[in-house]
Amino acid sequence: MELNMGLAVNADDTVSGQLLLTARKTVLTSGNRTVEAGFAELRQNIPALPPGAETRYEDGRVFGFQITYQNTPLSDFNSESVKLVRDGDLYRFTLPLDPKKYGGKIAEQHPQSQQDFLRLMSFEISVTFPGPVRETNGTVNGRSVSWQVGSNQNKPAELRAVAEAPPRPSAAATDDDDAGGFPWLLVVGGVVGLLVVAVVVVLLLRRRTAATAPGG
Repeated sequence: MELNMGLAVNADDTVSGQLLLTARKTVLTSGNRTVEAGFAELRQNIPALPPGAETRYEDGRVFGFQITYQNTPLSDFNSESVKLVRDGDLYRFTLPLDPKKYGGKIAEQHPQSQQDFLRLMSFEISVTFPGPVRETNGTVNGRSVSWQVGSNQNKPAELRAVAEAPPRPSAAATDDDDAGGFPWLLVVGGVVGLLVVAVVVVLLLRRRTAATAPGG
């Protein structure tokens, strides 16, 4: 199977992007199965993915499903396969590649096959953060981290990255936003009112001065 994923972490602690899980049609149709039946059976060996809107994907070589994320809450990315959490002023991304999490159904009949199942999988992952990347075992390009782990390659224990998170809005700022922002109209109105009072005072003083002047 092949897992391709491109995610972008938004500054408001949501995630947008896509995840594509596919397998070769030649594998899925073995035993005179349909690609749908073969994929459904094979998918049981994959740990749970972050939930999202799924659509069918197919080309001449592979069949599978694409999951789309659009401003999805960060809390949804705490699955068995993908973990993306906020830890204070940091984002932490991990994708465990533990053989015990893969090939579960196959392992019921062939316990030695878990290692083989994971080794045959390929992963192409990219995650973009709103802040600088601090630490990772992937390839950094600006604020993005990517990993390419091919089929028949030994897998690391996990794919991981840590990046800076933007400061959360303060309670005072949130209250101002909820109230419609800073009360500029009240301030301007108060200034205008003071100017009117000042003009009236000046006029009254002029009239009083004119009234008390000699010959007035």
